[in-house]
Amino acid sequence: MNIVDAVSLAVVIIVCAVPEGLPLMISLVLMQNTSKMLDHNVLVRKAEGIETAGSLNILFSDKTGTITKGSLEVVDFFCADGNSIEISQLSRHSKVKGLIDLAIGKNTQSMFDTSHRVIGGNATDQALMKFIGEDTFNTLASNKEYVITAQQGFNSTNKFSQARIDNVGKTFYKGAPERLLAAATKYLDADGNIRDMDKAALDRKIDELAVKAMRVLAFGYSESPLVESKINDDIVIIGLVGIRDDVRPEARDAIKEVQNAGIQVVMITGDRLETAVAIAKDAGLLKGNDEMALSSAQLNEMSDDEVKKIIPKIRVIARALPTDKSRMVRLCQEMNLVVGMTGDGVNDSPALKRADVGFAMGSGTEAAKEAGKIVILDDNFKSIKDAILYGRTIYHNILKFCKFQLVINVTAVIVSAIAPFFGVDEPLKVTHLLFVNLVMDSLGAIMLGNEPALEKYMREKPRRRDESIVSKPMMAQIITMGLWLTVVSFVYLKAPFFVDLFDSEEQHLTGYFVLFIVSALFNGFNVRDDGFAIFKGLDQNTGFMKVFLLIILVQALIVNAALIPFEAFTWIGNMFSCEPFGIKGWITIVVLAVTMIPADMIRKLVVNRK
Repeated sequence: MNIVDAVSLAVVIIVCAVPEGLPLMISLVLMQNTSKMLDHNVLVRKAEGIETAGSLNILFSDKTGTITKGSLEVVDFFCADGNSIEISQLSRHSKVKGLIDLAIGKNTQSMFDTSHRVIGGNATDQALMKFIGEDTFNTLASNKEYVITAQQGFNSTNKFSQARIDNVGKTFYKGAPERLLAAATKYLDADGNIRDMDKAALDRKIDELAVKAMRVLAFGYSESPLVESKINDDIVIIGLVGIRDDVRPEARDAIKEVQNAGIQVVMITGDRLETAVAIAKDAGLLKGNDEMALSSAQLNEMSDDEVKKIIPKIRVIARALPTDKSRMVRLCQEMNLVVGMTGDGVNDSPALKRADVGFAMGSGTEAAKEAGKIVILDDNFKSIKDAILYGRTIYHNILKFCKFQLVINVTAVIVSAIAPFFGVDEPLKVTHLLFVNLVMDSLGAIMLGNEPALEKYMREKPRRRDESIVSKPMMAQIITMGLWLTVVSFVYLKAPFFVDLFDSEEQHLTGYFVLFIVSALFNGFNVRDDGFAIFKGLDQNTGFMKVFLLIILVQALIVNAALIPFEAFTWIGNMFSCEPFGIKGWITIVVLAVTMIPADMIRKLVVNRK
């Protein structure tokens, strides 16, 4: 093979390997990570979606069910003196607990069904029923002493409901605080003692909860008979509860992680502005004075240029319309931002489709799921965070694959181009290069595609939309290790010690074929981490060592095919032009190949010192 032929072959190998190998790598990586992502309730509908998720600059997230739990819940219980009782400790206050159970359990439209679900009534009734619990409800229902003798349901005029139980001698009330407190002068403290009301302290507590977007309900009892549409003057306040669609604890942590990843999170909700602001503060979205919460009406009063100027400061958009979502996606993309948008309704579909990554909710409509690239099966913001983490992980694994592949291809080009000048006409046969290409593509993807997701990826800033996949540090690693392998190659090919180690030139060149592959495999450790933790996490990527050993085993079979008394193996040995050699040659080759690791360690040490 002359010089022109050698260079041409090497160039063909490297040009063909990268364009075709990269899509294969991405496909294999996605395939390997699909089950992991499903474990985190992330369903990838379009392959490019998960990788793009790692590049997000701004994420617009729905509130209900995504940042919040999606259902009303009693989050605070307090006496009329303003002092809260820990909900988990309420059973220790037996008198208060017994009366509040009756005021709720015998004064509601809700109940538990045979599947242990709360049915009937409105969302508030159901939240209160969950608060007292199924066991308590069943106990009250089965106790014949607690038979309701008179009852009046809730209506918007009265703003309270009431139920009379003659056996207990009490009429129980449940309703708006302003209605019950207007008639009350007495309340039960935490020990069950009746005390005089301090309405100023109670008003402060209610105002405090209102700021937190909580709805407050009051409960009381009277020993007088039930009077239609009237609260008796002898009412005693049992206690009050704060109810709201509370922020998911895991969502609060996930939002912080996403923000630390350099991604701006904007809550977009149909709630009134005051409620949205309270939830946003609780979720950690609104922290500084320069951060903004706007209503849809305020947003629509501004021109596109005015909105663009304040986009970096926006954290909440309240009373939002589907058209607001589409507009925000368009404006952010005009600012060259990578945009993520969540949605669950038919009207959200245009925004989901237009966004760089549309996150459709698992509980949403089929139209939304069809428009989105990713489906969040549990509607949870934490799962969106996991999708971002896996998106960044896949991107990093693609970079690892590129470094792994390009080092060996750069070396193949250099060695094939200049080897004839050193008297080595064909250091690697055509079949050798094809085998190298096979190892670099599919098997290399299996080795590196399943690298674990590292939390440190969530501390990186998003990459630019126009950022090159080959960065300067990456190029430095590829060139440095390519040159090192080139040096090792020519030392092996020309140094008398290595030449004399083998009985023939065929054995010597067969040994170089082995050296080339094994060196590439050891370089696989180098690309696993930009620092020195190149062996860390191998237990989370068991495929790495399996493929590593498999390739060495296959190559050993190719090299020693002539020693195996089967015609098929003889044919394989002839195809690869390999001649078996002894154990000394194998040890020498492995030692030379291992130098890839300390060489790259030295490079990293020099780079890190800078």
